[in-house]
Amino acid sequence: MNRRSMKGVPIVDEDLCTGGGGCVEARGPKSLALIGGVAALARGDTCGSEEHCIAPCPSGCIQMAWVEMDGNSSRGKWRTE
Repeated sequence: MNRRSMKGVPIVDEDLCTGGGGCVEARGPKSLALIGGVAALARGDTCGSEEHCIAPCPSGCIQMAWVEMDGNSSRGKWRTE
């Protein structure tokens, strides 16, 4: 069921990202991609909010945050506000 609500997704601090790509290769649907040498949430709708991308990041540039997004509420952590 698609709806607009708040979803937990990874947010990358571009100033801290070293572009190593471990987060991109993390288990799951590969929601992150390297864009211009920096990790970015390329496919937020596929992110399951499991935080697998955080552990492989040596620079600690990834944090989870609640953002407004459209998507399938059966995938990942969602909340209404």
